[in-house]
Amino acid sequence: MPGWELIDNKEREALNDIFDKSNGVMFAHGFDERRNNIFRVREFEKKFADRFGVKHCLATTSGTMAQYIAMKAMGIGPGDEVITQAFTFVATVETIIQLGATPILIESDKTFNMDLDKLEEKINENTKLVIPVQMLGNQVDTDKLRSITSKYGIPIMEDACEALGASFKNSMVGSHGDVGIFSLDFAKTITTGEGGIIITNDDEIAKYIREFHDHGHESNSNVPRGKDTRSIMGLNLRMSELQAAVGLAQLEKLDYIVERNRHNKSLLKSLISNNGNIEFRKIVDENGDLADTLIFYFKTSKEALDFVEKYNSFGYFTKNLPDAIDWHFAGTWNHMFINDKNYKDTWNSEWPITDNLLRRSISLPILVGHKDEDIIKQSEVINNILKSL
Repeated sequence: MPGWELIDNKEREALNDIFDKSNGVMFAHGFDERRNNIFRVREFEKKFADRFGVKHCLATTSGTMAQYIAMKAMGIGPGDEVITQAFTFVATVETIIQLGATPILIESDKTFNMDLDKLEEKINENTKLVIPVQMLGNQVDTDKLRSITSKYGIPIMEDACEALGASFKNSMVGSHGDVGIFSLDFAKTITTGEGGIIITNDDEIAKYIREFHDHGHESNSNVPRGKDTRSIMGLNLRMSELQAAVGLAQLEKLDYIVERNRHNKSLLKSLISNNGNIEFRKIVDENGDLADTLIFYFKTSKEALDFVEKYNSFGYFTKNLPDAIDWHFAGTWNHMFINDKNYKDTWNSEWPITDNLLRRSISLPILVGHKDEDIIKQSEVINNILKSL
């Protein structure tokens, strides 16, 4: 599942190189001679952009701030409506609210992503952005999404924080929208501890995000940094050389992580797929599945809770469903919607389809380090529990 499973001497050596080759310069800018002109953040951005087939990449402090910066660059602010989905991590909606915009949330379907059939009915003259969230490694059908948004001239920001490494129709998830964002926190496909990525092919957006994340610095090559020019106000949301060094080592492992995910998920699913009392999540593009999570659901929430209790008793655990549903489902966010004009009185009943689906569901993490014998043992436990329900 995550890059933390594979942290080893590669990351240690990359960190040591900062001291051995760059005299301990941990800042992404300046100190050219002392650092021997080695700029790891810039190298990480370049390699990430190349890997994802886009023109521009910016590394930042977190996936949350990647979304914040990108939405600022896209002009999102008070009075604007941003459409996203009811099943997502809390940060997606937090960020919209922090910018003074209004979140409009759509039910999820059996992909556990945005139900695109319900999208058009939510679009109006205030809609300025759509954020599909590619939850737990599953892609969004961006062809279908684009066919809707293009009619209204609405841009797309792909929230691929939980799908780094997935692809849709042979191109990387995150590269299909006007902007793509990723998280590099410790539970993601690759990790820098904390960190985020913005990718785009839009030159104006790229210019804005680079300046905004660095206090408005234009990085004017004609003057020293202390006399740098600026035209916008920004914040300090920069990635450090330490994070980038780890990111470079992790990026080299991405193909292996995805390969192991797919093998391990396929094996586990095949071993439990004959049980008729569960249904598996619909994957949009099986060939491009990140495969870091196996989701199935029961007919009732009681069956799901009974399964978890027994599953936990064998020392196994779930991922987000049901253990972290409160952080991933808008129907639990009373703190978020207390002053929201749309949801302040309906937040706990607004998305009944999603609520019902999630509470019947089990999400199993797929671990990179699991061997076939580990998966066979796990499947035996699962099958025995399923037979007992």
